[in-house]
Amino acid sequence: MPPRDSTDIDFASPPFDHFRNIERLGTDRSGRSTAEHARHHLFIGRDRRTATNQLIKLTSKPGLIYQTNLSNEIATLSTINQELPASRHFPFVHEHGRLPDGRVYLVMSLFDELPLATAIGAERAPERLVTYLRIAIAVAEALIELHSLNIFHVDLNPMNILSKTEKDRPVIRIVDFESSYEAARHSTDTFYSPPTTQGYSAPEVSDRAPDARSDLFSLGAVFYTMLAGYGWTWESEVGTCLEADREIEPDLKGILLPAVDPLPDRRYPSVQDFHARLAAYLERIWPGRSWQARDVD
Repeated sequence: MPPRDSTDIDFASPPFDHFRNIERLGTDRSGRSTAEHARHHLFIGRDRRTATNQLIKLTSKPGLIYQTNLSNEIATLSTINQELPASRHFPFVHEHGRLPDGRVYLVMSLFDELPLATAIGAERAPERLVTYLRIAIAVAEALIELHSLNIFHVDLNPMNILSKTEKDRPVIRIVDFESSYEAARHSTDTFYSPPTTQGYSAPEVSDRAPDARSDLFSLGAVFYTMLAGYGWTWESEVGTCLEADREIEPDLKGILLPAVDPLPDRRYPSVQDFHARLAAYLERIWPGRSWQARDVD
């Protein structure tokens, strides 16, 4: 008998029987070809009860690592939904559970925004400096909300920041919380060994508990990717590339370098500090503009 396809789902059984028009989300989510996700599969379906489209995340196979990662996301998002019910930066958990074969599933918000990765090329786009600054400031504001709960994303990168412009303002969503660290759970005996993204996850998360400075490093790496293009990721680590970069204006480089320092004690103590410096820089180069109104949705 051939092995069972890990994407084989009985759509007539709970919880999928609540949905119609279920479709597999393609692997090319970033505007460039990507490999099949090893940990989970994504589906989109329309909930018959609410007439809304929702995202279904399903572990690719039964197994401790797979279920631990997705269970961690479910627990973190549940806390966020409870403590920040008015926030529109993060997915809302509609339901979750296990299939009969042991695979964990999560049904949550489906956002319209595209990954930030789709707006970044391999080369620089200096004409978009103000746009990129406003996006980085908006992401920082979302992280400040998250950190108020002592929750840290840990794996922030251009694929799990969703972005669009609405009424001339950036709209930011942060998704993919499988690697997240929630101090109330993980500082006890809860197992924590997160998947990370090379170049974007802070170097210390492999051997110590993350904190706000870990997400600060990731935001700095994302912002540098917006400024310099993806080319740096093929060369060296972000701090080395930034230090050698002769095309970034010196004052902006001076703001960004402490954010991506490999040693957390040499970074800004919080995302608020980085946010304040970015906002002051933007005000200096683009003063008195409407961006000063809160750039969030």
